[in-house]
Amino acid sequence: MKRLQRLAKVTDYVSRFRVPSCPDITPIITVNQENATSQLARSSGDQLLIALPEGRCSGADTDGCDESVSFAIFVLSKVNGPARTNESAQVAYGRLLGILDACLERLTDDLIGGETGAPCPQLTGLDLTMVDVVPEYSVFGGWSGYYAEIVLE
Repeated sequence: MKRLQRLAKVTDYVSRFRVPSCPDITPIITVNQENATSQLARSSGDQLLIALPEGRCSGADTDGCDESVSFAIFVLSKVNGPARTNESAQVAYGRLLGILDACLERLTDDLIGGETGAPCPQLTGLDLTMVDVVPEYSVFGGWSGYYAEIVLE
């Protein structure tokens, strides 16, 4: 396997990622915090950001290289503001957690071949080894919600 082949495949997968249960949400592909803030400045409503994947390869040569790929998903909304109450924030965080769960379900189905019975070609040979979910408050210029770090090996 060529070095960074998995990174290339997961990058292709992320660029096409959609969640059928959330057809109104088109993911924003981002590179870093500045890029995300810039793209969100023109947005409203619930947003799905996916950071371009990062690769980690350990091993001296291509044949002995153990490669992992990680990427982040942010599910965000403008929870903060003058109309914010504890109840409205809880409702928003609950809704956003539901969207994130749908994203992770889609990823899992694509990894194991849920609906089609065959794994997504870009994810063949990869396993989900870690998902770390963290609530976020006022990131990227005032957006709040959840962040999930995903590691595939």
